[in-house]
Amino acid sequence: MSDSMGDDSDESDSMGDDYVCDLPDWRTTLEPVHMKYTDEDDVDGTRYYPCIRRREDEEPKISPEDECLLMEKQVEESKGFDIDFAKFRCVFNYKPVDLDLENQFVLEPETTRGLIDKLSRKSLKRFNETNSTKYEFVKVIKANYHFSAGIMFYITFQGKLLSDDDSKLFQAKIRSCGRSTDIISCELKPEKKAAPPSPLSALSIYKSIAYKALQIGA
Repeated sequence: MSDSMGDDSDESDSMGDDYVCDLPDWRTTLEPVHMKYTDEDDVDGTRYYPCIRRREDEEPKISPEDECLLMEKQVEESKGFDIDFAKFRCVFNYKPVDLDLENQFVLEPETTRGLIDKLSRKSLKRFNETNSTKYEFVKVIKANYHFSAGIMFYITFQGKLLSDDDSKLFQAKIRSCGRSTDIISCELKPEKKAAPPSPLSALSIYKSIAYKALQIGA
Protein backbone atom coordinates (compact mmCIF):
# COMPACT_ATOMS: atom_id res chain seq x y z
CA MET A 1 0.00 0.00 0.00
CA SER A 2 2.86 2.33 0.84
CA ASP A 3 4.46 1.85 -2.60
CA SER A 4 1.15 2.43 -4.34
CA MET A 5 0.64 5.72 -2.54
CA GLY A 6 4.14 6.74 -3.51
CA ASP A 7 3.38 6.13 -7.20
CA ASP A 8 0.29 8.31 -7.00
CA SER A 9 2.33 11.04 -5.37
CA ASP A 10 4.93 10.96 -8.14
CA GLU A 11 2.23 11.18 -10.81
CA SER A 12 0.67 14.15 -9.05
CA ASP A 13 4.04 15.93 -8.94
CA SER A 14 4.61 15.41 -12.66
CA MET A 15 1.17 16.83 -13.42
CA GLY A 16 1.96 19.78 -11.21
CA ASP A 17 5.02 20.66 -13.30
CA ASP A 18 2.83 21.23 -16.36
CA TYR A 19 -0.08 22.89 -14.54
CA VAL A 20 -0.28 26.68 -14.39
CA CYS A 21 -2.81 28.23 -12.04
CA ASP A 22 -4.22 31.50 -13.38
CA LEU A 23 -6.67 32.04 -10.53
CA PRO A 24 -6.36 35.48 -8.90
CA ASP A 25 -5.15 35.77 -5.32
CA TRP A 26 -8.38 35.61 -3.30
CA ARG A 27 -7.00 38.12 -0.79
CA THR A 28 -6.71 40.86 -3.40
CA THR A 29 -10.20 40.37 -4.82
CA LEU A 30 -13.31 41.93 -3.33
CA GLU A 31 -15.54 39.70 -1.25
CA PRO A 32 -18.98 39.52 -2.93
CA VAL A 33 -21.70 41.37 -1.04
CA HIS A 34 -24.38 39.25 0.57
CA MET A 35 -27.24 40.13 2.89
CA LYS A 36 -27.28 38.64 6.37
CA TYR A 37 -30.45 40.13 7.88
CA THR A 38 -33.33 42.20 6.55
CA ASP A 39 -35.11 44.96 8.37
CA GLU A 40 -38.03 42.60 9.00
CA ASP A 41 -36.02 40.03 10.93
CA ASP A 42 -37.48 39.67 14.41
CA VAL A 43 -34.38 40.07 16.56
CA ASP A 44 -33.43 42.02 19.66
CA GLY A 45 -31.46 44.62 17.71
CA THR A 46 -27.97 43.29 18.41
CA ARG A 47 -27.55 42.20 14.79
CA TYR A 48 -27.90 45.72 13.45
CA TYR A 49 -25.30 48.39 13.01
CA PRO A 50 -24.80 50.48 16.15
CA CYS A 51 -26.27 53.98 16.09
CA ILE A 52 -25.87 54.56 12.36
CA ARG A 53 -28.78 52.71 10.75
CA ARG A 54 -31.08 54.58 8.45
CA ARG A 55 -34.13 55.59 10.46
CA GLU A 56 -37.19 53.45 9.97
CA ASP A 57 -39.31 56.48 9.00
CA GLU A 58 -36.69 57.98 6.69
CA GLU A 59 -37.80 58.59 3.13
CA PRO A 60 -37.53 57.41 0.48
CA LYS A 61 -37.93 53.85 1.68
CA ILE A 62 -36.09 51.29 -0.43
CA SER A 63 -36.48 47.54 -0.67
CA PRO A 64 -33.89 45.05 0.63
CA GLU A 65 -33.09 44.21 -2.98
CA ASP A 66 -32.33 47.86 -3.75
CA GLU A 67 -30.26 48.14 -0.58
CA CYS A 68 -28.21 45.17 -1.77
CA LEU A 69 -27.59 46.84 -5.13
CA LEU A 70 -26.58 50.05 -3.36
CA MET A 71 -24.19 48.17 -1.07
CA GLU A 72 -22.63 46.41 -4.06
CA LYS A 73 -22.15 49.77 -5.78
CA GLN A 74 -20.49 51.39 -2.77
CA VAL A 75 -18.22 48.41 -2.12
CA GLU A 76 -17.19 48.22 -5.78
CA GLU A 77 -16.55 51.95 -6.18
CA SER A 78 -14.59 52.32 -2.93
CA LYS A 79 -12.94 48.87 -2.87
CA GLY A 80 -14.60 48.31 0.52
CA PHE A 81 -13.22 51.43 2.24
CA ASP A 82 -16.00 54.02 1.92
CA ILE A 83 -19.47 52.71 2.75
CA ASP A 84 -22.22 55.01 4.00
CA PHE A 85 -23.86 52.62 6.46
CA ALA A 86 -26.43 55.27 7.42
CA LYS A 87 -28.19 54.54 4.12
CA PHE A 88 -29.06 50.96 5.10
CA ARG A 89 -31.62 49.19 7.24
CA CYS A 90 -30.50 45.68 6.29
CA VAL A 91 -27.29 44.06 7.50
CA PHE A 92 -24.64 42.79 5.09
CA ASN A 93 -21.36 40.93 5.40
CA TYR A 94 -19.51 44.26 5.15
CA LYS A 95 -19.77 46.02 8.52
CA PRO A 96 -18.25 49.06 10.25
CA VAL A 97 -15.71 48.67 13.04
CA ASP A 98 -16.95 50.31 16.24
CA LEU A 99 -13.71 51.85 17.50
CA ASP A 100 -15.33 52.65 20.85
CA LEU A 101 -16.47 49.07 21.45
CA GLU A 102 -13.48 47.99 23.49
CA ASN A 103 -13.44 44.24 22.88
CA GLN A 104 -15.04 43.74 19.48
CA PHE A 105 -12.13 41.64 18.15
CA VAL A 106 -9.73 41.32 21.07
CA LEU A 107 -9.58 40.27 24.70
CA GLU A 108 -8.71 42.54 27.60
CA PRO A 109 -6.49 44.41 28.19
CA GLU A 110 -6.36 45.08 24.42
CA THR A 111 -8.97 47.31 22.84
CA THR A 112 -10.53 47.51 19.39
CA ARG A 113 -9.05 50.96 18.78
CA GLY A 114 -5.65 49.71 19.91
CA LEU A 115 -5.83 46.80 17.45
CA ILE A 116 -6.77 49.01 14.50
CA ASP A 117 -4.06 51.52 15.46
CA LYS A 118 -1.49 48.72 15.57
CA LEU A 119 -2.54 47.34 12.18
CA SER A 120 -2.41 50.84 10.68
CA ARG A 121 1.10 51.44 12.00
CA LYS A 122 2.31 48.09 10.63
CA SER A 123 0.89 48.81 7.19
CA LEU A 124 2.38 52.33 7.15
CA LYS A 125 5.77 50.88 8.07
CA ARG A 126 5.47 48.53 5.08
CA PHE A 127 4.46 51.48 2.86
CA ASN A 128 7.52 53.48 3.97
CA GLU A 129 9.87 50.55 3.35
CA THR A 130 8.43 49.94 -0.10
CA ASN A 131 8.36 53.58 -1.20
CA SER A 132 11.43 54.91 0.67
CA THR A 133 9.31 57.45 2.54
CA LYS A 134 9.09 58.52 6.18
CA TYR A 135 5.39 59.00 6.87
CA GLU A 136 4.39 58.97 10.52
CA PHE A 137 1.10 57.63 11.80
CA VAL A 138 -1.41 60.27 12.96
CA LYS A 139 -4.75 58.59 13.70
CA VAL A 140 -7.36 56.14 12.47
CA ILE A 141 -10.32 57.69 10.68
CA LYS A 142 -12.55 54.65 10.21
CA ALA A 143 -12.51 50.96 9.39
CA ASN A 144 -14.78 48.35 7.82
CA TYR A 145 -14.50 44.59 7.95
CA HIS A 146 -15.89 41.24 6.89
CA PHE A 147 -15.06 37.68 7.89
CA SER A 148 -12.95 35.77 5.38
CA ALA A 149 -10.51 33.09 6.63
CA GLY A 150 -10.05 35.39 9.59
CA ILE A 151 -11.08 39.05 9.50
CA MET A 152 -10.44 41.32 6.52
CA PHE A 153 -10.08 44.95 7.58
CA TYR A 154 -10.40 48.00 5.33
CA ILE A 155 -8.76 50.79 7.34
CA THR A 156 -8.61 54.49 6.52
CA PHE A 157 -6.05 56.42 8.54
CA GLN A 158 -3.99 59.60 8.47
CA GLY A 159 -0.23 59.84 8.06
CA LYS A 160 2.08 62.79 7.54
CA LEU A 161 5.64 63.73 6.71
CA LEU A 162 7.53 65.88 9.23
CA SER A 163 8.29 68.28 6.38
CA ASP A 164 4.60 68.65 5.50
CA ASP A 165 1.99 70.49 7.54
CA ASP A 166 -0.90 68.57 6.01
CA SER A 167 -1.65 64.94 6.73
CA LYS A 168 -2.68 62.51 4.00
CA LEU A 169 -5.23 59.72 3.96
CA PHE A 170 -4.07 56.13 3.61
CA GLN A 171 -6.10 53.01 2.90
CA ALA A 172 -4.88 49.64 4.18
CA LYS A 173 -6.39 46.23 3.50
CA ILE A 174 -5.26 43.79 6.16
CA ARG A 175 -6.23 40.22 7.02
CA SER A 176 -5.99 39.28 10.68
CA CYS A 177 -6.24 35.68 11.81
CA GLY A 178 -5.30 34.97 15.41
CA ARG A 179 -1.76 36.25 15.88
CA SER A 180 -1.10 36.30 12.14
CA THR A 181 -1.28 39.61 10.26
CA ASP A 182 -1.32 39.73 6.47
CA ILE A 183 -0.90 43.21 4.95
CA ILE A 184 -2.60 42.92 1.57
CA SER A 185 -2.12 46.54 0.53
CA CYS A 186 -1.41 50.02 1.89
CA GLU A 187 -1.73 53.02 -0.41
CA LEU A 188 -2.45 56.70 -0.39
CA LYS A 189 -6.16 57.21 -0.86
CA PRO A 190 -6.83 58.09 -4.50
CA GLU A 191 -7.99 61.64 -5.04
CA LYS A 192 -11.45 62.00 -6.51
CA LYS A 193 -11.30 62.80 -10.19
CA ALA A 194 -13.06 65.97 -11.22
CA ALA A 195 -16.15 65.33 -13.28
CA PRO A 196 -15.69 66.18 -16.97
CA PRO A 197 -17.37 69.45 -18.01
CA SER A 198 -20.86 69.11 -19.41
CA PRO A 199 -21.38 69.94 -23.11
CA LEU A 200 -23.13 73.15 -22.02
CA SER A 201 -20.15 74.18 -19.87
CA ALA A 202 -17.71 73.46 -22.68
CA LEU A 203 -19.83 75.55 -25.07
CA SER A 204 -19.90 78.44 -22.61
CA ILE A 205 -16.11 78.32 -22.26
CA TYR A 206 -15.70 78.29 -26.04
CA LYS A 207 -18.00 81.29 -26.44
CA SER A 208 -16.13 83.20 -23.74
CA ILE A 209 -12.78 82.57 -25.43
CA ALA A 210 -14.20 83.56 -28.84
CA TYR A 211 -15.68 86.75 -27.41
CA LYS A 212 -12.36 87.77 -25.82
CA ALA A 213 -10.58 87.08 -29.08
CA LEU A 214 -12.98 89.36 -30.93
CA GLN A 215 -12.39 92.12 -28.36
CA ILE A 216 -8.63 91.83 -28.74
CA GLY A 217 -8.97 91.93 -32.53
CA ALA A 218 -11.12 95.03 -32.35
